Amino acid sequence: MFRTVLNDFRANWRALLLTDLVMKGVAFALLTPLIGLAFNAFLAFSRRRFLADADIASFLLHPIGWLAAIVVGGGMVAILAIGQASLMTIVLSTSQGRSIGTVSSLRFTASRAAGIFQITWRLVARVLFVALPFVLAAEAIYFALLTEYDINFYLTEKPPIFWIAASLIGGVLGVMSFVLLRLLAGSVFALQLFLFENRPPTECLAASNRLAKGHRFRIASWISGWLICNAIASTFLTSVVVSVGQLMVRWATVSLWSAVLAVGLLLLVWTLLNLLTNAVAVTSFSIVLIRLYLTIPNGDQRPVQLALPSGGGTSVHLTRGRIAAALTIGCVIAISVGSHAIHGIQLEDHVQITAHRGASGKAPENTLAAVRQAIADQTDWVEIDVQETKDGVVIVAHDSDLKKVSGVDTKIWDTTAAELQSIDIGSYFDPSFASERVPTLAEVLETCRGRSMLNIELKYYGHDEDLEQRVIDLVEQHQMQRDVVLMSLESRGIRKAKQLRPDWRVGLLTAVAVGDLTRADADFFAVNTKVATPAFIQATHRKQKQVFVWTVNDSIAMSVMISRGVDNIITDHPALARRVLAERASMSPVERLMLELAVLLGATPPHVSNQ
Repeated sequence: MFRTVLNDFRANWRALLLTDLVMKGVAFALLTPLIGLAFNAFLAFSRRRFLADADIASFLLHPIGWLAAIVVGGGMVAILAIGQASLMTIVLSTSQGRSIGTVSSLRFTASRAAGIFQITWRLVARVLFVALPFVLAAEAIYFALLTEYDINFYLTEKPPIFWIAASLIGGVLGVMSFVLLRLLAGSVFALQLFLFENRPPTECLAASNRLAKGHRFRIASWISGWLICNAIASTFLTSVVVSVGQLMVRWATVSLWSAVLAVGLLLLVWTLLNLLTNAVAVTSFSIVLIRLYLTIPNGDQRPVQLALPSGGGTSVHLTRGRIAAALTIGCVIAISVGSHAIHGIQLEDHVQITAHRGASGKAPENTLAAVRQAIADQTDWVEIDVQETKDGVVIVAHDSDLKKVSGVDTKIWDTTAAELQSIDIGSYFDPSFASERVPTLAEVLETCRGRSMLNIELKYYGHDEDLEQRVIDLVEQHQMQRDVVLMSLESRGIRKAKQLRPDWRVGLLTAVAVGDLTRADADFFAVNTKVATPAFIQATHRKQKQVFVWTVNDSIAMSVMISRGVDNIITDHPALARRVLAERASMSPVERLMLELAVLLGATPPHVSNQ
């Protein structure tokens, strides 16, 4: 297989690579707005301006979400299929003694685009509907076995039932993967039958399945070999680039501009190598598909004369002028990247520290001990979670029950505050905290007043009665309005809080967002590190809103987030965050840049301690 693919690639590499480059441009130009339109359509349908975690899940599980997946997914696969069809046309033409180029192959497949769309949309629909019962079965297992207690208990303690559920769900997904792979293996000849034998598109998937019958092992072995070869090549190139980048980081210390230019050149080289690796993978896959098509016996009697495009080749010659032009463009890109990088560097840190559930790295979460420890560690804010008890008292607890922190599985909304405060929630962390009990919000407010500001997360488990108003009343009784912010995962919660107290600061907590999240009616956004990209942070700041990032517990990640310009770091270790800020304050601009480069390249920065 390797020898066959290599020989075919040598004979066609110019036309193949150029065709792949053209199709990448087409895919980018068409697919990007297509995906955006799908989510914008849902935003319009739901009358919302943004989607957060729960909204996205609802969309994907909704029938409209499945329809959108078929339409958008089919369109994406169809565009990629047109590219594969063009590449296969070049390879097959060469094997039949013809030489065609990019223009001829694209013209040939474009004339058959409607049929390609029909085949790929049918394939996407089949994959989704085959997967649906397995997904529903996995969901049923989850609800049957993992909903008695709060999910955080299962993720933290991992009791036997967790492993049973994980094994069952894993088994269901494993069977689904086997069925889907079998389905896809039976579909590898559909495009070839349509393109080169003029089969009706409605019959191609069934005909492909008949052709693949009895040959699935060979098909799987060839495709597996292709995957292994490309994975090895990609891993090797990435390792080389990272190694060279680490050397560049060590030696590019003459000046800030030399370091920035070095990283720009490195990023350019890395991008070009990735494009080249991907192009080789895509073009070699088309060769694998054509060779399988030609060598597997066809019980339906393949026609003697295959349908192929006519026309001469379109050659692309590498000249000194073109090489010089490519190098010039590359240098301009490198300089632009470097210039952009230096303008994004912040030499002053404007960030506050929030202790997540108190200093929960040193004391049991959401306890008075954790709150006092956070204050001792010089945190700016203490973050806690609040919910209502059976008798309407606002207490501090994260989960819907205390199973994770005490072993007691009673739901908080079914228990009075007095009953909850008889439960030990500290011994699980360390026996020295055996006296810790579930605190009330009033106790935390009294502890923090004059010592630390308070970030109150409103928790909703479907049993709240008047949580927002009760929290507001307690805060005002303790005269801490100026030192408190409210946040929640639920948009409705922060909207109600904002309606009750328009001058209070409220924030939306989310891990994923689609659409313009910055347009939400919130004063700040508490997001995870994946969402906290430089672009998101800049867009949020342009709208005079803040970015809080959670939960950042190592010095390297803290430094990266600070450099990006986040306004608040939420961490279990506020003392560590305070030390990181002190260490960064002593760094020169070049040292800070070197730290960022080291982080990008996977190296441990020498100036920040993890202790």
